[in-house]
Amino acid sequence: MTPGRWTLWLVAMGAGTCIALSAGSAVALADTADSGPPSDHGTSQDATSGSDAGTSDKADDKADDKAEAAKSSSKDEPEDDDGTDSLRDDDRPSASHSGDTKGADKYGTDPDGATQDDDHDAPASTVDEPTTAEDDQLTAQPDTSVTSPPAVDTDTITAPTKAQDPMQALATMATNFWSSLGVAPAVARPAPTAEPVAAASTVTGVRTGHSTLTIPVGDKGFNTNADWYFPTQADGSVSATGVIWLQHGFLSDKSFTSDLAKSLSQQTNSIVVAPNVPSFPLRCSGCSLNGVQMQQAVATMFDGDQEALNSSAMKAGFSGTLPEQFILAGHSAGGGFAAGVGGFYATNPNQRRLRGVVMFDGVARDDALPDALERLGTVPVYQIAAPPQAWNAFGSTTSQLVAARPGQFVGVTLANGSHVDALIGSNPIVDFVMQLVTRFSPRGNTAAVYTLANGWINDLYQGLGPTDGTGIYGAPDEYLVLGNAAGVVLAPAPTVDVDRYLGTWYEVGSVKQFFSLGLVNTKAEYSLNPDGSIRVVNSGNYFFSNGPLSRIVGVALPVNAANNKLNVTFFGPASANPPGNYWIVDLDPDYQWAIVSDSTGFSGFLLTRDPVISDELYRELLNRASVKGVRGWITRTRQPAAESAAVSV
Repeated sequence: MTPGRWTLWLVAMGAGTCIALSAGSAVALADTADSGPPSDHGTSQDATSGSDAGTSDKADDKADDKAEAAKSSSKDEPEDDDGTDSLRDDDRPSASHSGDTKGADKYGTDPDGATQDDDHDAPASTVDEPTTAEDDQLTAQPDTSVTSPPAVDTDTITAPTKAQDPMQALATMATNFWSSLGVAPAVARPAPTAEPVAAASTVTGVRTGHSTLTIPVGDKGFNTNADWYFPTQADGSVSATGVIWLQHGFLSDKSFTSDLAKSLSQQTNSIVVAPNVPSFPLRCSGCSLNGVQMQQAVATMFDGDQEALNSSAMKAGFSGTLPEQFILAGHSAGGGFAAGVGGFYATNPNQRRLRGVVMFDGVARDDALPDALERLGTVPVYQIAAPPQAWNAFGSTTSQLVAARPGQFVGVTLANGSHVDALIGSNPIVDFVMQLVTRFSPRGNTAAVYTLANGWINDLYQGLGPTDGTGIYGAPDEYLVLGNAAGVVLAPAPTVDVDRYLGTWYEVGSVKQFFSLGLVNTKAEYSLNPDGSIRVVNSGNYFFSNGPLSRIVGVALPVNAANNKLNVTFFGPASANPPGNYWIVDLDPDYQWAIVSDSTGFSGFLLTRDPVISDELYRELLNRASVKGVRGWITRTRQPAAESAAVSV
């Protein structure tokens, strides 16, 4: 690429980033402005009291009604007379608001005069109104309301066409810009079809509400904003199986988890509460995601009659009493928070309501997770992980979970996954910026997250698990095909039997290095030297079968007891000192294939006993390499000699 083209590329990248970030800031400002008191330009809502079924008069839609409008379909559907949004059959549950509210107090003021969580540190925080109920139906429902709508003097009522939200236009422009450069960010996709338990099969939609939640930490308690998601049945009633506390991650906000929360509520028949918890202890000591005092306080909220939770749910439009059994879940640092809360809850031997912990690429600080796991005892803890990357501390928490529960099913890593796989779909602009900061989420990964989590939670409510549940599990290191995505069951690094590893391995793919460019028929032959070291002979031809031969001889020594890390050198004696430069990160139990990398992850080799393999196996090895932390670009290595022999036969 010429210097001029490099300059054009960098300018284009900067312009696209500015568009996305500016649009994201506008969404945050629009959301905050619309959810506060009426402003001078006259935007307001008609608030009328409604029942738990969410039936109420519909307020006139505004083009800038909510920041959530940025995630709605670019072509809005007409609204039904019963006040719920009509959806196409292939639509996901909508996040559009009905405009119904209960109560007259604005969200910024608590009846007791307590301070709200106004200094929240998320980049796109939301200021909510209390007792707001919204319906998110999966399919268009006929109007079965007994109360007829007000009489109108026209014969036909046509719902007005909504103007396209300017934030949606900006999001589309940014997405199209990056797509034109060959970068395709993930966008909202249809939720996967899960196999819910019988109770969840009666859920027809999800109603959302907003209220304050008081966490008993600090001298006066910590009041924060919370979103509630209520699974509704066909008659509008709520008969939930359990409660899920869903915690956002570091420098994040409850709104980032909205699509995930709706899926969990709908597919597991759960009441989901998603509160804001600050990333830094600015309000009081310990008032943060990583604060021990905050985690201990949340644990006490599930004791006894759950007064604070029931009070907040009631203010959000729920009548009745919350179910007693519950799940703790969270994304990133919120996953570490969920595990920490679970550990403190489990220290009370009289409390047995916690059914499990589900982390979405959860990250815990230092040794917080091992301590929590010890307190949790036999309570299941599952992780849906992304491959090692900066935003998940390079998989340190996942490794701790695997080490703490050897031989048990503890989760799945999604191939080529992003740290934000679980969050895609809540807002197109936020989605784009999050992926720009972390990495782009592959097609199908978000649906796979939903399928895994919903299946596990349905099983947890019934006391089922990997051996008798209906969710997706597997043996350690088992490869899973998940629709358009793939994953590998969490497992420790392999223990290598050196004698079985010896012999000939064919390279079918690798991260090409300068000396391997153009090499074909590449293979490695390992044998024992008299001194116990391993003799290494690498060879191949340049460009074609009978091309110039390349051959080099070296020596290798293991540097750890598991023999999965070695030092290989082609000049001088080998060293047995860690960390080694030849890491066997994945290995077939029958020693028919191996994946080799190093401590950086920028080198990678796909080795097989057979020189010619199927496309299916090659694709699996590529996905496994991603899961095991290989970050370099692997391309296929041709074996023309073996291919010609196979054709002749």
